[in-house]
Amino acid sequence: MPIQLDVDHASFAYDEDNALVEIYLAFEAATLTYTAAEGGFLAELPIRLALMRSTHVTLDDTPTDPVWSEEVPLVFMVPDTTSLVEGQHFVHQVRASVAPGEYELEATVPSGAPGLEHDMSVRRDVLVPNYARPGSVAVSDVTLASQISPSQNKDDLFFKNGLVIRPNANQLFGSGLNFLFYYAEAYGLDQLDASTGKYTVFTYIAQANIPQPMPDYQRRVERTVRNPDVLVGSFNIKELPSGSYFLRIALLNENNEAITEQSRKFFVYNPEVQVELQVTVETDFESSQYAHMDEEEVDRMQAHIRAIASDSEWKRLRSIKDLDERRRFMMDFWQARDPNPSTPVNEFQENFYALVQYANDRYTTSFTEGWESDRGQVLLKYGTPTAVEPHLFDRGMEPYEIWEYNNIPGEGQSMFVFADLDGFGRFELLHSSVTGERQEQNWQSVIRK
Repeated sequence: MPIQLDVDHASFAYDEDNALVEIYLAFEAATLTYTAAEGGFLAELPIRLALMRSTHVTLDDTPTDPVWSEEVPLVFMVPDTTSLVEGQHFVHQVRASVAPGEYELEATVPSGAPGLEHDMSVRRDVLVPNYARPGSVAVSDVTLASQISPSQNKDDLFFKNGLVIRPNANQLFGSGLNFLFYYAEAYGLDQLDASTGKYTVFTYIAQANIPQPMPDYQRRVERTVRNPDVLVGSFNIKELPSGSYFLRIALLNENNEAITEQSRKFFVYNPEVQVELQVTVETDFESSQYAHMDEEEVDRMQAHIRAIASDSEWKRLRSIKDLDERRRFMMDFWQARDPNPSTPVNEFQENFYALVQYANDRYTTSFTEGWESDRGQVLLKYGTPTAVEPHLFDRGMEPYEIWEYNNIPGEGQSMFVFADLDGFGRFELLHSSVTGERQEQNWQSVIRK
C-alpha cells in the first residue's frame, strides 16, 4: 500500500517580526513498513519539510530556495503489527517561525524510504497573517484536535500553554472519534473598549454553505480581557450526520457585535446517524412568493444561487424538471439559510440580493451583467472584501485589482487577483489563495504588457 500522509497547519503570534507555524503530520499506521526490533516493530520514515515563498509575493523573480526547511527522521513503534487497525494514525508536529506572508508548504518522503520507489510529496498553501499589526484584534488559526488535556510536561511534543494538544491532521471526526476539540488564541484584546473588562467568545458549528449556527452546537462564554487569551473547548459530534461543517469562533464586544472571527472546515463520518428530512408544509408554500413565480423567474433565481449552493444542492436542483418542484426547492433553499425564521424577512436572502444589485451597479459591461462576472461571483460567494487594492494605471501592467478578505470560512485570510487583459473592462479572476478557486502562481507575468 502507498504511504497515507495527511498534512495540516496552523499559525499563531510569535514576536514583532515573525509568526509561529505549526505543521501537523499524520501517517496511517497500516500503510507503513515495519521491521522487527527489541520490544516490538519499528517503522522508520525520513521526511523533508520546507516553506517556500509563493511566486506572487513579488513582481521580481521569486527565489525558489525555502525560507525554512527541516529534515525529520521519524521513528514509530508498535508492539505487534497484527494489532494495527484502519484509521489508526501516528501523529507528529514541527514548529517554524517565519515572517507574515503567503507560502507553499511541501512535505516530502524521499525515495528509498521503506515501501517507496519515488519521492512522495504533499503540498499545501499557507497564509501567515501579521498578528502584530498595531491596533487590530485577531484570532489565530484554529487547531482541530482529537484530544486536549491539561499537562505540565513541557517536554511533550504537543505541549503548549499548560495543555497537550493532539492535532487531527485530516480533520475527520465521527465513528469512534466523537469529540471535536479545538484550540485558538485571541490577540489585541487590549484594544477593546470594554468598561467591564469582559468580552464574549461565541463558538458554534454550522453546516457547510449554511452560515447559521446549529441549535445544539453553539456556546457563549464571557471571558476576562487578557492579551493574549487562549480559547479551548470541545463539542460532542456523535449525533452529527455525515457531511462537511465549519467550526466558527467569533469575538463579541459589550454590544454583542462581532469584532473578528475565525473558522475551520472539518468533516464528519457517522454512517449510523440518519439525516432528518425537512418537510415543507403545503399551506406555507401555497401562500409564499415562490408559488407564483413564473418559469423565467425560477430560471433566473436558479442561476443566481449557483454561487452559494452546495454541490449536492446544485446536483439535486439540476435533476428537477417539474416547475412546481423547482419552486418548492427555491423556498426550502432560502428557508434553510434564514437566520431568524420567526420574522417575516429573510435577512440572508435580502443581503444576497443586495450583493447582486451591488455587482450589477459596479461590474456590468456590454458583455455581461455584473453578478455574472468573475468579480460578481466572488462577491456573491464570499461577500464584500475587507480591502480592495486597485492597480489601474501601473506602468507596464494591465489594469488589475487585488481583493483581500480577513477571514473566509475554512480558509482564513485570503486574496483574489482580477485583471482586465483585453481592455474592455472585463476583469477576470487570475489567481486566488482560496482552495478550489483558480490559481495562477505566475500571475504577475500574465499582466505584464
